[in-house]
Amino acid sequence: MLSTVINFFWDFFKRILHYFFGTEAIHHIIGEAEHRIISALTNDEGDLDLNRTGVSDSSVDKLAAGLKTNRTLQKISMNDCNLTPKGVAIMGKAIKGNRFLKEIKFNYNNIGASGVGKIAKALRVNCCLLSIELSSNKIGDNGLKQLAGALKVNKSLQKISLKLNHIGNDGAAILAAALKVNNTLKTIDLMWNIIGDDGAGELAGALKVNHNLEMIDLGNNYIRSDGAEKLAEALKVNKRLQYLRIWRNSSGTTGAEKFAEALKVNQSLHVLYLKGNSIGAYGAEKIAEALKVNQCLKEIDLSENNIGNDGIRRIAEALEVNNFLTMINLGKNNIGPNGTWALKKHPSLERIYLNSNYISTGGSQKLAEALKFNRVLKLIDLSSNIIRDYGAERLAAALKVNQRLESIYFGCNSIRAYGARMLADALKVNRFLKTIDLRCNNIGDIGAGELAQALKVNQSLQVVLLMNNDISDDGATELAAALKAGHSLQKIKSIFQDFVLTSNHIRGDHAEMLIGRMRQSIQKIDLACNHVSIDGALKLAEAICFNHRAGFGIEKRQEIDLRYNKIDHNGRKKVENFLKMFNATEDCQIKILT
Repeated sequence: MLSTVINFFWDFFKRILHYFFGTEAIHHIIGEAEHRIISALTNDEGDLDLNRTGVSDSSVDKLAAGLKTNRTLQKISMNDCNLTPKGVAIMGKAIKGNRFLKEIKFNYNNIGASGVGKIAKALRVNCCLLSIELSSNKIGDNGLKQLAGALKVNKSLQKISLKLNHIGNDGAAILAAALKVNNTLKTIDLMWNIIGDDGAGELAGALKVNHNLEMIDLGNNYIRSDGAEKLAEALKVNKRLQYLRIWRNSSGTTGAEKFAEALKVNQSLHVLYLKGNSIGAYGAEKIAEALKVNQCLKEIDLSENNIGNDGIRRIAEALEVNNFLTMINLGKNNIGPNGTWALKKHPSLERIYLNSNYISTGGSQKLAEALKFNRVLKLIDLSSNIIRDYGAERLAAALKVNQRLESIYFGCNSIRAYGARMLADALKVNRFLKTIDLRCNNIGDIGAGELAQALKVNQSLQVVLLMNNDISDDGATELAAALKAGHSLQKIKSIFQDFVLTSNHIRGDHAEMLIGRMRQSIQKIDLACNHVSIDGALKLAEAICFNHRAGFGIEKRQEIDLRYNKIDHNGRKKVENFLKMFNATEDCQIKILT
């Protein structure tokens, strides 16, 4: 009853401020953070987002007081909001006895060891919180000691994020001791710390006896071959861990060999990330041998390992007999056209990443032949290769007959207007592709025009990425006309979600035309880095609002990115104020990023 009364008067007060002064008046009087807190508490919301709002101690006090009686709030995000030591202490006390919060985020607040000590005291008592994120808080080994003490007795926490906290070998050892007795934690994020071989060894010892942990991320630490060997030994006996990420740790060929030995006997691991570990061709060969017998692994990341032609040949041979892998990342491995072998006969592979591999037109031909007969693959990433127009033509021919692929990435491949035309012809008949990425090519207005003709008849595409393609007003106009003619609300079967034209040469009046002619619900339009002025931005906002009122923009959440255009501070304010008034009256969340 009290909540209803407060809600009524708060609503009445907001309407008065809206009517006379606009939404900015509310934020100016009570502050953005406090406005969000009051709204969440009085409207019985489940989530509270205070990220980057600069939460004052008095606002934290109000939140803590509200949490004593609130039964609906389950998630609070307080990332990068300048929490003071007093604010952290207040939140610690609020968490201690709360029985309804499930997730809380304190990332990027620099709360230090003393601050995490307050949180640790709360975790010793709290019995309902499931997830806490404390990334980039300068916790260090001393802070982790206090946190580990809480983890030994906490009976509810399932996920903890501790990345970017300067945690070293001593901290890893302290955490490992806690993991030996903790029986609820399932996910630990320790990436971007300074854990070395000794720390990895301690964590490996914990993995041998812990029967609950499902995921551990040790990416970007200082784990070499010795640490990798100890972790691999733990995998031979651990029967619970499903995700191990040890990317960019320089474990080398020895580390790869040890992990391969573990994969031959491990029956629980689903995901292994070995990106950037310098495993080379020899390491790839050992991993390939393991993949021939492993029946559990579903995803493996071997990118940035310089495995070369010999390595990819071994991997390809393994993929011909492996029936369980669904994703492999082979990006940045200098494999050339031979990377296409991986597609030929694999029966279960759904996603493959071959970006930045010097795949040329010859390799594109082999890929195209493989795609014509592949009935499983859903995503292929070919960005940052040297496919050019000829390769695009060959792949376009494959897209005309392929009936499974949903996403294809051609970014940074020197594709010009002719290649865009070939791909457009394929899109006219392809009924399965949902995402096409052509960013950072040079298709120009002619290529944009060809794609526009395809969009008039294509009924499956949801995401089109065209940034950095030398598209000017003429190309934008043709695309706008296509969006009007091609997809009516009566005929469209899927929402066209993202339309990206970043870093081209589009002026504000043509941007307005682009929006004004749309007769479908696009969730995000990216026009950053063009030539849109203040007047163009306002016209754009008016066109969006007109479409919503006319029933064309049925999505209540819509985002237009106009950053890095010709819009100054005053222009930004004009657009923001216009949209805030519209959002308040129409119950929408239209946002223009400027």
